[in-house]
Amino acid sequence: MDRLRAAFPSWRKVADAPLGRIAAAIRPAGLHQQKARHIRAILRQIRAAHGRLDLEFLRRWPTERIKAYLLSLPGVGPKTAACVLLFSLRRPVLPVDTHVHRVSRRLGLIPARATAEQAHDLLAGAVPNGKVYALHVLLIEHGRKVCHARRPECHACPLYNICPSAFKVK
Repeated sequence: MDRLRAAFPSWRKVADAPLGRIAAAIRPAGLHQQKARHIRAILRQIRAAHGRLDLEFLRRWPTERIKAYLLSLPGVGPKTAACVLLFSLRRPVLPVDTHVHRVSRRLGLIPARATAEQAHDLLAGAVPNGKVYALHVLLIEHGRKVCHARRPECHACPLYNICPSAFKVK
């Protein structure tokens, strides 16, 4: 995001830029060609439909309508929609990334075989609205620092006594 904003001072400039310039700006994020197409298409679609390049029009909508709208945009999946809802629109929707998914499974918050997409719905009703942002940040931090994918540091985990997966993860 920082690289995109440094290369383009406004969303209008991104919407009007050649795909190659957008892709170059976001190259480190991976899948830069595909993401560049989606970003430009989304910006152009929003501008055509609403005459501006911002999401203010969404603030008046109920969360489920916003989610459906975001999911209708090219390249937007459940995680991206949840990120926009939580971070941009301050709605209590928990984005499920790889860390949130892994830690939630290991803690028994979701079934072991639940997909990341299923986890969005399963966790949605389990977290009080005022705690969603904090839980999201804490689960990511815990997944990065302690509950690693391959070698979790169960001996250093503050949740060891309540974790059903402690020392059982291969």
